[in-house]
Amino acid sequence: MPRYLSLFKYSPEGSKGFLKEKTAAREAASRKAFESVGGKLETFYWAASGEYTGIAIADLPDAASGAALLALVDASGAFSYFKIIELLTGAEVDGALAKKMAFRPPGG
Repeated sequence: MPRYLSLFKYSPEGSKGFLKEKTAAREAASRKAFESVGGKLETFYWAASGEYTGIAIADLPDAASGAALLALVDASGAFSYFKIIELLTGAEVDGALAKKMAFRPPGG
């Protein structure tokens, strides 16, 4: 199953809920959200900087499942930022680089 990195930051309203519920409840809710689209949450970390509230790494069946999760999370209004990035292994990158490609840069 493809692996994805999620970066998120709570909105002011989401932060209020987070302060009330604390980390364990939010991690459980995240696990349930990933499972609801056929995924599996691997790890969850809270960030110590202001740029992000936290990150999650999860397996998802496909990009459409990630898009469904993104739509669900975005509609909640609890996040000011939520991004899902597909992660690749070194072997997957090497396989991509081995593909024959045709590209001409502008003016080239």
